[in-house]
Amino acid sequence: MLPPDLLQSALPLLFMLAAFFLPGIVTLLPLRPGWPAAVALGPAVTLLVLTTGSLLLDAIGVPWSLGPVAVFLLVPPIVVHVLARRVSFRAPLVPTPEPLRAAGLAAGLLVGGTLISAALMRGMGSLGRASHGWDPIFHVNALTWIQESGRATPWSFNPIFGDGPGTYYPAGWHDVVGLYPGDLVEAANASSIVIGGIIWPIGLMFLARIVLPRRPAVWATVPVLAASFVSFPASQLLRSGQWPNGLATALVPAALALVLLLLGGGGTRPGGLRDRILTLALALAVLAGCVAAHPSAAFGLGAAALPFLLARAVPALVSGLRRRRRTTLLAAAAVTAFGAVVVVGLMTSRLLVGVMNYPRATRAVLPDALALALFDLPRFPAVEPPTVGDVNLIVGILVLAGVVLTLVLREARPLAASWLVFVVLYVLAAGPENPLRFLTGVWYKDTQRLAPFIAMAGSILAAFALAVVVGGIVRLLSDAVQPRLRITPGGTRAVTAVLVVVLLAAVYVGSAGFRAEARASVAAHNYATNAMPGIGVLSRGEQDFIRRAGSLIPQDAVVIGDPFNGETFFYALTKRRVVYTQLGAPAPTAAQQLLRSNFNRLTADPAVCEAIADVGATHFYQDAPGSSHGSSGLESWPGFYGVDTQRGLAPVITEGGRGLYEITGCP
Repeated sequence: MLPPDLLQSALPLLFMLAAFFLPGIVTLLPLRPGWPAAVALGPAVTLLVLTTGSLLLDAIGVPWSLGPVAVFLLVPPIVVHVLARRVSFRAPLVPTPEPLRAAGLAAGLLVGGTLISAALMRGMGSLGRASHGWDPIFHVNALTWIQESGRATPWSFNPIFGDGPGTYYPAGWHDVVGLYPGDLVEAANASSIVIGGIIWPIGLMFLARIVLPRRPAVWATVPVLAASFVSFPASQLLRSGQWPNGLATALVPAALALVLLLLGGGGTRPGGLRDRILTLALALAVLAGCVAAHPSAAFGLGAAALPFLLARAVPALVSGLRRRRRTTLLAAAAVTAFGAVVVVGLMTSRLLVGVMNYPRATRAVLPDALALALFDLPRFPAVEPPTVGDVNLIVGILVLAGVVLTLVLREARPLAASWLVFVVLYVLAAGPENPLRFLTGVWYKDTQRLAPFIAMAGSILAAFALAVVVGGIVRLLSDAVQPRLRITPGGTRAVTAVLVVVLLAAVYVGSAGFRAEARASVAAHNYATNAMPGIGVLSRGEQDFIRRAGSLIPQDAVVIGDPFNGETFFYALTKRRVVYTQLGAPAPTAAQQLLRSNFNRLTADPAVCEAIADVGATHFYQDAPGSSHGSSGLESWPGFYGVDTQRGLAPVITEGGRGLYEITGCP
């Protein structure tokens, strides 16, 4: 019999795995793209299907829940199956590997995925432990609101409780995770394991297969070397808690691979017109799925694909100017005009311009910014000077060697250029403010949103360098023994595999388990709790206390208190509504503002009771004064401290400096 804690972890993990992959794979298979492509592209197609479903079900008044969505998910595969009778791929986008090679690729995915997932799990402690990061607090409350309201469109869950006109928010991640019928904290954490430990390495392997089609050793080693990076998934998914954005990041490698296939990459023979049209249609669908996760994916994909596009476009332009000058000039002018229209259109978007002008403080300057980009440091040097163990030194050197080797061997040079693009963008985003920093505005000038793309290209470059080294060693060994012993191709492959494993093991051991402590520490940033009440949004034991406290009050209760000190978790953990649903609510009402400053005048100021009636609060949650996310409770939310709990309040439960009280002092 399985231990209860293992079973408790397995259920949300299996659900998230099925929810992210199955709808997309089942929808794609009738088109016969091949299993490798169907698996790699499946999550993006899943998001497109579910986002479309959220709009359709909302339009006809059907709630977003597991039953209705399961019925809806029968429709896309049936529609595609009918269409596939007339049109489908003549040949798989990527051939299914032979059994022995498939076993090697599976081993690479298993090792890499396990190393990534183990660090994430170690950082979390358990799937049931809530992240108290700024973004995750909003996301788990949004999930709860989706389940309560039954609405999951990008315009229906923000703001939570519908307190104001709906504003757009990318809903792809919420659409998937919100279907889980159990604990949403467990579901959200399990999604990070699936995104970082499965979707990401599969996408990297698929991309490596297209960029370096004659280097199977690279395909197998990429997931393992990707596990050495802190920037993704540990930093973006867990430390920053950017779950929707992190999902979009994880989808970019597979989407980029599909774009490269469209450009004729992958080492496969170009298909006919029908296959090209199908590939284009699939690429648009995958792009839509990435955007459903987060629109920034489109910009990440564009920046990553730009060197590959130029590598194809420039020779074609030069050749065209020699053969058909007029036609080529007209085509180039049309493409330029189209690009200008797109840029102007984007620049007229108030939302995008607002994002690009985000006032991000300087995080690092040269040379620190370059060190962060090249060696994946776990913390900004200005916050904590790095030690030797913080530097991803061996893999970083392999990445730089890979860049040089692409130039020397004239292989995958656009990949090196793509890596360089993101290094430059990272340095610009780090600061200080300058005219070119505006280019990173689509990522909020946030280095933690750009660093994963350095890891994306860097892990493949590192694997390429390692494969070249192994190939050189194999050739030396072959030359040394060839006169005395004939080596068969199978023997060469076996020696190559052994050497790859030995070198990977050496890199792993030499880097202290791919900086296992640093990766786990970064992952734990928003999960670690302090024993002293009031320190952090959640202190030690507070999550359990809130669950118990919530179970003691009516279902329609509304809790008020300092959101930076636990109040906001009553909704996600107990499904009891709260007055402040997120940290830093963008547009607090006059009543919310008054209570923030004057709730402790409950029995002395009639305006306080009027404000309480306005927000509908029935219970007050109090914890010891402290600080979190730059908010000092006594200074930022003074109304919720120094409260006389003997007057106008009746205790529901108190323990260790915390307490939940019923508000009785207002008529």
